[in-house]
Amino acid sequence: MTDSNTKRWAGALAGGLVAGLGITALLMSGERKSGEPSELAKLERAAADKLGLDTPPADQLPSAGEQTVIQGGHLILGLLAAAAYAASTDEDTPVVAGGLAFGAAFYVAMHWLVGPALGVKQPEWRADRATLAMHTINHLVFGLTTAATSRAAQHA
Repeated sequence: MTDSNTKRWAGALAGGLVAGLGITALLMSGERKSGEPSELAKLERAAADKLGLDTPPADQLPSAGEQTVIQGGHLILGLLAAAAYAASTDEDTPVVAGGLAFGAAFYVAMHWLVGPALGVKQPEWRADRATLAMHTINHLVFGLTTAATSRAAQHA
């Protein structure tokens, strides 16, 4: 792997982590404001139920330990997605086009295919417009952040 390619990969991973941390902050802030578990907490609990694990009551905010599992798993998923971006692009991939395509593909994969297939979330086509917009924007920003950070690191 060339030095430029190593930097591009490191930048993609850093971008995925930064974007994931930003979304984590938004989710946790939303929990504090609303007093209700985030959608991500609900997903984690649905997955835990599928595995036969005990979960807190549906309306209870996550404990610090549960938040660690929820947010840690989300950040790991973001890093894996960023690695997929780095593996499927090269140094000539346009930042905006590549980032938007990646973000959209990640959104479709997680919210339209994987989540419903695993039975941990409702199919996305049943979501209201506000939820669809929020999910789309979050994933597009994630894709753009990953692509831009990858490019910036490549040229650092």
